[in-house]
Amino acid sequence: MENLLEIIKDKLQNRRNLAIAAGIAGLLIGWLLFGYVLFPLQWTDASAANLRPDLRVDYLRNAITTYTLTGDKVKAMQAYAELGDMAEKTLVDLNSDPGFLNTEQIQRFSTAINATVPTADSVTTTPGTTLQDGTEILVDGVQQEEGTNSLIWIGLGLLGVLIIGGGAAYWFYFREHGFNFRTATATAQEAISNFKVTPPAVRRQDSPAAVQRPAERYINEPKPAAQRASIFANGNKNGNGGDSPAENNGSKPVAQFMSTYMFGDDRYDESFVFDAPNGAFLGECGISISDLIGVGEPKKISAFDIWLFDKNDIQTITKVIMSKHAYNDPAIRQRLEIRGEPILAEPGKLFQLETATLRLEGRIVDVMYGDLPLPVDSYFHRNTIELAVYRK
Repeated sequence: MENLLEIIKDKLQNRRNLAIAAGIAGLLIGWLLFGYVLFPLQWTDASAANLRPDLRVDYLRNAITTYTLTGDKVKAMQAYAELGDMAEKTLVDLNSDPGFLNTEQIQRFSTAINATVPTADSVTTTPGTTLQDGTEILVDGVQQEEGTNSLIWIGLGLLGVLIIGGGAAYWFYFREHGFNFRTATATAQEAISNFKVTPPAVRRQDSPAAVQRPAERYINEPKPAAQRASIFANGNKNGNGGDSPAENNGSKPVAQFMSTYMFGDDRYDESFVFDAPNGAFLGECGISISDLIGVGEPKKISAFDIWLFDKNDIQTITKVIMSKHAYNDPAIRQRLEIRGEPILAEPGKLFQLETATLRLEGRIVDVMYGDLPLPVDSYFHRNTIELAVYRK
């Protein structure tokens, strides 16, 4: 061992060998820094089968929630097929930990994809899913192999080599030349403290004189929907003559939300999760696209779904906000009534949804219809809705 140290010491006395050792140490540091810290390995275009088990369960839980709201069996089967070989196992894991879902929602999803909820002992791998008409949906996902800790051990080994190399360089070179880290650090700190730089004074520009806004225009200008006062006012009565539902309960809402749809937002779908004051999950509510009119892009939306989910209730309550044309058309209205009670979209319209332990009270704040060559007042250009959730 002493002979080896003497050999290393003799080699490092040569500045060329010391430079080569420093270069190798720098390459190792750069490889670790750039390869594992600044630019780590990233996955792109991976399928849902390659997710972690808990994220696969979250993915399937969201797919079941989407099917509950839309009822689209084809998209449900495609979402289930994305799990590939892990589909049945994920369904088993979800059945054991349903989260905010209930048994009826999971059973309806299983029926839609022509599958039964398997037990942990009966899970088999399936290459895909077959639709009712015989079409087979294949998944090109590759099962992720279990990774090893080899890279971690390599990194730790290289880090150890770096530490040993640094210690050897200090012991055989800097120590021989009388270099002391403490003395060098103290000298650098003293030099920094003695070096003072006085920044030049910055002259502020004079602020322009304020321009007075005409009083009449300011009074008559309507406020945007997002700046209007809430009718719920945190549960306090506002003295509007009893028209607001919040005046009849006098209680503070568990949560309040404001959602605005603008024409061109073809992926409009908002959901809000609310908890009890102690952090316990209570339920979820949201607004999504229900029906369209016309063809082409952007979509012309003629109805929205308002839904409320209660963790203590097996049923999700839904109501449908319709445009004037859809509400007054018997065929469209009869078709949408299957989804829930119809509500005519007009400013100031109040509505209410109730479950076993929750009550959602809402108001249509603002409505604007589009002017394309379609039936009058048939699709929404803008729609703002305010929601408040109370515990019964």
